Amino acid sequence: MTDKEIIKAFYKARKTEVCKAVIRPKFTMYRELLQFVIALSVLIAAILVRAYLSTPIFIVLLCAISTAFLLTQTKNILLLMIFAYQKFAPKLLRSACLFQPSCSEYMKQCIIKYGVFRGVKKGFKRIKRCHPPNGGLDEP
Repeated sequence: MTDKEIIKAFYKARKTEVCKAVIRPKFTMYRELLQFVIALSVLIAAILVRAYLSTPIFIVLLCAISTAFLLTQTKNILLLMIFAYQKFAPKLLRSACLFQPSCSEYMKQCIIKYGVFRGVKKGFKRIKRCHPPNGGLDEP
């Protein structure tokens, strides 16, 4: 048998295998519930602050709403900042990365794949080692 015939037989056997799909539950309900709880707790904290300080209520509510927004939309804000860097940073700065994909693209992929905290941690570890003699292909 030639190499091509072996490869064809391998792919033919692979196509006939029955693939079992793993069905994982979706946690969108829990995420929305968590966002609601965070927003509610920030609002309660703002009301308590208003009770002890003599600041106008609209300033306290504005701070509470902006804090709740930042806590619930952290991932989108970070991805927007990375997009802005990739779009508007000087070409000399962006082309200095030794890895493939670039460090900013790697951090974007890590944030999407692992979430905010683990993704940012992996991205900063990658940026720390982005100097000679390191470099090459590195996937998240």
